[in-house]
Amino acid sequence: MSRREFRVRVDVPRPLGAIVMVGSASGTLAVSGQIAVWALALQGCAIALALAVRNRPQAWQRNPAVLNLGLLAACGAGVLHYGDGEPATIALAHFAMLAQGLQLLDARPRRSEYLLVALALFQVVLASNLTDSIAFPLLLVVFLLATVWTLIVHTLALEALEAGEPLGAERVATPALLRTTLFASAGSIAIALIVFLTLPRMRSSLVHAAASASSVALSGFSDRVELGDIGRIRSDATRALRVETLRGEPPPHDAAYWRGLAFDHFDGRTWSVTQASREPIPAIAQRTIDLAPGRPASNLVQRIVREPMEMGVLFGLGEPRGLRGVRSRIERDANGNLYALGSAAVRVDYTLRSRLVDGVREALAGAAAVAPEPDDADRFVALPPLSPEVRALALRITERASSDAERAAALEGHLRRTGRYSDEPPRLEPGDRRSPVEVFLFGGLAGHCEYFATAMAVLARSIGLPARLVTGFAGGRANPLGGFVELAHADAHAWVEIHFDGAGWVRFDPTPLNLRLRPELAHSVGERLLEIASAIEYWYYDRIVDFDRNDQIRGLTAGWRAWRRLRAGATRAPRATGLQSWRDALGTLWRLDAATLLAGIGGAILVAQLWRRRRPARARAAGPYFEALRLLARRRKRVRPRAQTPRAFARAVRSELSPEAADALAQLTEAYLAERYGGRAQTDASALVRRLREGLRAR
Repeated sequence: MSRREFRVRVDVPRPLGAIVMVGSASGTLAVSGQIAVWALALQGCAIALALAVRNRPQAWQRNPAVLNLGLLAACGAGVLHYGDGEPATIALAHFAMLAQGLQLLDARPRRSEYLLVALALFQVVLASNLTDSIAFPLLLVVFLLATVWTLIVHTLALEALEAGEPLGAERVATPALLRTTLFASAGSIAIALIVFLTLPRMRSSLVHAAASASSVALSGFSDRVELGDIGRIRSDATRALRVETLRGEPPPHDAAYWRGLAFDHFDGRTWSVTQASREPIPAIAQRTIDLAPGRPASNLVQRIVREPMEMGVLFGLGEPRGLRGVRSRIERDANGNLYALGSAAVRVDYTLRSRLVDGVREALAGAAAVAPEPDDADRFVALPPLSPEVRALALRITERASSDAERAAALEGHLRRTGRYSDEPPRLEPGDRRSPVEVFLFGGLAGHCEYFATAMAVLARSIGLPARLVTGFAGGRANPLGGFVELAHADAHAWVEIHFDGAGWVRFDPTPLNLRLRPELAHSVGERLLEIASAIEYWYYDRIVDFDRNDQIRGLTAGWRAWRRLRAGATRAPRATGLQSWRDALGTLWRLDAATLLAGIGGAILVAQLWRRRRPARARAAGPYFEALRLLARRRKRVRPRAQTPRAFARAVRSELSPEAADALAQLTEAYLAERYGGRAQTDASALVRRLREGLRAR
C-alpha cells in the first residue's frame, strides 16, 4: 500500500494560518492597484465568512454542486475581464483570487492543503509581476510564515488521525514547533536574498500591464491644456517625482523648475502642440542618449523617478544634454518635449544630464526676441481673435522699455505686482463671447498659474515677442533622510518661455512669487513619519525593484575591493590598535550595498541554526528509536510495516518481549513521537536502548 493510498481525509476546521495565508496572498494583488473593487470586496467577504463559520461549516460548503457553480462564476469573471481588453495576467489574477476564496470556503474532507497553497502561491507570483509596492515584501514574509505553519498543522492533523489519536496534533503544537517554523522561514528568506543577489537579472514585461489602474493621468501633462486644468490639482498631494542630485549644484528651492511640456498654439481656451509628430532619438551604448550633440557639456546630473504620467512625459531641470536608464524608445516633438514611449502607465527611473546657466536674464541686455527658426516666425506669435484692448494693454505696460528683454521683464513684473492668485478661475457670464484670458486680464487678474502664464504669452505675442506656454513642476520638498526632493501633483506649475537671439528660450514666471510654490507645512510628527516612509520606499525601489546586472557587478566589485583594503590595511599597519581596526572594518561594511549586508546576515543566521541543530545522535530520540527497530528485526525477526503507526507496532510486539524490553520500547516510541511533532524527549533515549538490548537477551 502506498503512502498516498494510506492517507486519510482530514475533516477538521482549516487552521487560522490558512486564513492568514489567503489574506496575505490576496493583499499582494490588492497593493498592485489592478484588481477590481468588487473582486476585492468578494474576497474580503469570503475571508470573513470562512473565519466566522470555521468551527461550524454550513451545508452548502460541503455541496459539490454549489462549489462547482462558484468555480464557473470565477472562470466567467476572468473571461469577462479578458474580453474587456484587460491583459491576460490581470484576468488570471481575478480568477485566482476568486477561486482561492471559494477553496477557502470549501469544508469538505481533504487529504492536503496543497491546492489552497498552490492558488495562494500563484497569486503571489502574479503580484510580483504586477507591483513594485514596498508593501509587497512585507506581505510576502507574512505569506511565507502562514504557509509554512498551515502545512505543518495539516501534516500534524493527518499524522494524528493515522495514529488513531485525533487530538494528538493539538498537544504537539508547542512553542518549540513554532520556533522551528520561524527559524525555517528565516532561513528561506535568507536563501532567497542570496539567490536574488546572485541570479542574473531578468525583467518581465508583465510588470507594467497596459491597463494599470494606478496610471492616473495628471491634468496639464497631456497633449492639450485647457485653462483651469492645473488649478484643479493644486490640492492633490499625490507623489509625481523624486529627484536625487548625483553631481553638480541644483538651483535654490524657489528657482527650481522641472520642465515638462511646451505648447505653441492657443485657440483662446486651450493650448496644444501644432506639430504633433515626433521623431525617435537614437541611443548609443547601454541606452545612453545624446540629446544635444555638439552643445556645451552638462554641469548637473540628476536621477529622477517619475510616477505614472499621461503621455509618458519626461521632466528635467535646465537644458537637457543626455539621458540614461529609460528602457523604452525616446521621442521628441517640434517643441523639444521628451516622451518615453509606452511609459504612461508605469514608474520610470532615469538619469538626466543637463546644463544650468546662471545669469541668463542679466546677460540678455539688448538681445532681440526672435523665432528659433525662420519657419517658426508665425507659429510662436499667432493669436486667436482677441479684443484690441489686449495689445493696447501690452503696449501700455512696455511703453518705457527700450529692448525686447525689458519688454518681457515688464510684462512679467506687471502680472506679478497686480495679479492675485485664486482657487476659483475667472467666471464667464452667460453670453460673454470673450476668451477666458480676456476675462482674466480685465476682470481683476485673479486666477491659477496657467491664467498668469497664458496672459503673459498672449501679451508678449501681441507685441511680436515669440512666446510659448510651458508646464512642469516647481519647488518641491526636500527629504533629508532620503537625500532627494519630492514633488507632488500639487507642485504642478505653468510659466512662459520667450526666445532670444543667442540665448535661446528664456524662462519668465508671471505668477506672484508668494503663491507660486506649495506652502511649507510645519514638520509635525506626522510629516516626519511621511518623510521616513517616502525615504524607505525610495530605498526599496532603488535597491530591490530596480536591482539589475550593473548593481550585481558593482556589489561584487565593492565587496572584493573592501576585502582587499582590509587585507592591505592589516599588512601595512600590523601595529594598529584593535579598536581602530574594528572601526575601519565597520566603516567598510557600512559602505557595502545594504542588500549584500542583509544577505550576509541572513546566511549567518541560517548557518548558526544548522550548526545549533547538529547534536549527537544519542541526545535525540529518532536515532535510538530506529536502532531499537534494527535490534527487533535482527533478534526477533519483527519488522514494523510501513502502514503501521509506531504506537500500534509497540502494542503488537509487547506480548513477544519481556516486561523490561516492552516498557523500554514503549518509552522510546513516546520519546520519538514527541520529538517528531516538535517536542523534546523527557528521558535518556540511549539508556532506553540499553534496557531494550538487555531485555532482549534475557528473554
